Amino acid sequence: MVTLTIDGKQVTVEEGTTILKAAEKLGVEIPTFCYHDKLEAVGACRMCLVEVEKMWKLQVACGTAVTEGMVVKTDTPRVKAARKGVLEFLLINHPLDCPVCDKGGECDLQNLVFKYGSDKSRYVEEKRRFVVDPKSKYDDLSIGSHIIRNQNRCILCRKCVRFIGEIAGETDLGTFGRAAKSEVNVLPDIPLANPYSGNAVEICPVGALTSKSFRYKIRVWQAKVTPSVCSLCGDGCNVKLWTKDDKIYRVTSRRNDSVDEGFLCDRGRFGYEFLNRPDRLTHPLARKGGQLQLVDWDEAVELVASRLQGAKNQFASSSLAGLGSPKLTNEENYLLQKFFRVVLGTNNIDHRVDSESLLPGLSSAGRWYGMANSISDIEKANLILVFGCDLEKEHPIINLRVIKSVRQGNRLLLANSESTRLRRFAVDELVYQQGTEAAVLNALLRQLGEKIPDSDLSDFVQKTGIPFEKVEELARILKQAESLLILCGNRVATHPDNAHILNRLETLSRLTGHAEKEHCGVNVLWQHCNSQGALDCGVLPDRLPGYVDLTDDAARSRVEQVWHSKIPGRPGLDFNQMLEAINQGEIKSVYAAGADPVGCHPNRDYVKETFEKLAFLVVQDTFLTETAKLAHVVLPGASFAEKEGTFTNVERRVQKLTRAFDPLAGCKADWYIVCMLAQALGHDFDYASPAQILEELVKISPVHAGMSLNDLGDAGKRLKRF
Repeated sequence: MVTLTIDGKQVTVEEGTTILKAAEKLGVEIPTFCYHDKLEAVGACRMCLVEVEKMWKLQVACGTAVTEGMVVKTDTPRVKAARKGVLEFLLINHPLDCPVCDKGGECDLQNLVFKYGSDKSRYVEEKRRFVVDPKSKYDDLSIGSHIIRNQNRCILCRKCVRFIGEIAGETDLGTFGRAAKSEVNVLPDIPLANPYSGNAVEICPVGALTSKSFRYKIRVWQAKVTPSVCSLCGDGCNVKLWTKDDKIYRVTSRRNDSVDEGFLCDRGRFGYEFLNRPDRLTHPLARKGGQLQLVDWDEAVELVASRLQGAKNQFASSSLAGLGSPKLTNEENYLLQKFFRVVLGTNNIDHRVDSESLLPGLSSAGRWYGMANSISDIEKANLILVFGCDLEKEHPIINLRVIKSVRQGNRLLLANSESTRLRRFAVDELVYQQGTEAAVLNALLRQLGEKIPDSDLSDFVQKTGIPFEKVEELARILKQAESLLILCGNRVATHPDNAHILNRLETLSRLTGHAEKEHCGVNVLWQHCNSQGALDCGVLPDRLPGYVDLTDDAARSRVEQVWHSKIPGRPGLDFNQMLEAINQGEIKSVYAAGADPVGCHPNRDYVKETFEKLAFLVVQDTFLTETAKLAHVVLPGASFAEKEGTFTNVERRVQKLTRAFDPLAGCKADWYIVCMLAQALGHDFDYASPAQILEELVKISPVHAGMSLNDLGDAGKRLKRF
């Protein structure tokens, strides 16, 4: 440890810490332009100059390591003069277009000029100009589908280029030219198109890079900023929603180092625009004369309640089925499964509607499928095996964490049915024929000492397209690893033999000696924003919230005491079994909340033909989905921006959603709709808020035991394994 003095205050930090980081620990602000703590320090902007006793010239705080007894001064006349000089040089060619620049109100240059700069200029020569269009005054250049560049505003901090190279591992943005002619640009006919390009806009300290979707829409000080969680994949990145007049204008990062480290993928950053579409559902619809027509809420609720009760009375509770969704919050999914079990008296409830193969909620080992490790553990494993997953497409922020791990010296192996862009960072990549995952794993396990029958490896090369030498090489790398972390994705989760494949992966982890090691394990990466939460909250036909076994009389009784109602003890049907039951005439009515099986199932025609046979179909959603088009009643729910509650991300981290604005006129929160239906059917679902629903969930779910809303804070809280 090293002790030093900054502005008369002593601080003790680890050896190797920079002056800038030591000052941050004391709360002493040192201005910067080019510095970002996730990028290598380059000391390019010179804005962080400080005075160090016994050093004859000023030092860059971002790149100077502390030493024992060092005395640093950050606010002397000499330091202030240096900062003023840096700003004067930056403003020599900088256009004075703050009134029309989109960065106005959040521009580092603007803010620091107010604090340290001058209101006078000694520069009378003509400013340098990077001309894009002689007819335009602003020289805006489109460098990608999302980004406009104005080089005249650039201060060449190169944070954008450094992010693209160091963090995203891409090469589609660079610095060209020399000295005064240096500019940030893309290569001819090769636009900035990597899936993380929007981060370059956010970390730009000036208005050189701006977002096409946000430009000239509103000023930042006009917007309301709401903390939330991205809903477009399972990574659960923390975001800020910038809204005005019930409309989202942009999404930016809300740094959570446990999850996203302050970066977003372009899907999460720009994908919000679907919420502003004019075809949002804003009124209940009921089918009359073969057409969906507008009705009021009272009529819609009465119709749904009477038809569900009628089906229950005529055909028994087993004729009813419910579909939850990873799009719903934990509280909404919990309430939905309780509604079906308590009010309608059936365990026919599921949320896994986009696969022909349904991975169960529990493994044979008695734990849930999901991430055994945390996202941050990825950096700590000596070897990472990505199996059956295209991380960049399925989990782009976890993909960044893998790239970071490799850059820190760890190694990466890939095994997939198609080559992925992550291969640039891998020591080896195994590309096998689709559907032969089990055969590949059997061959690997045999190399690692497992007794695999010859019959399981017959025609291996012909089936998989992989020579045995390749398998031997991968086995050798696995044996040499000090620690092994396995990530598997959608191709494993949706495989017809998924449970067997996961068992094989766990055996691989055990044979290599890593099964019980810290930062090691087999991790199933659920694809959607609250897939893990839907599992945890009991949207399963055979498990109550917290994976309580329905057939365990004592465990079921404990839940019944909290619910003050009896629960059917016989497991219900999963989604694929529901389809069979509909075709056999056993299920008459389905209530789908947030689920669109017709639109997302691999065999859409089969699902559509099956759903057309239903006597009654209710769909609760934000848009008229493919499934909603078949419905007898459509109920308009709320989007994630209009909700309160929690999501559970892929690493089992429960995080809070905060409502940015009230549900659009005519829409209602999904939990509230369920309460309305339950009350119409004579049950006391009088919850006042999602927080109250969460309190009840915690009482009955072993997974959530001891958790409270206050515990979540800004960063959320990971659930324990059981």
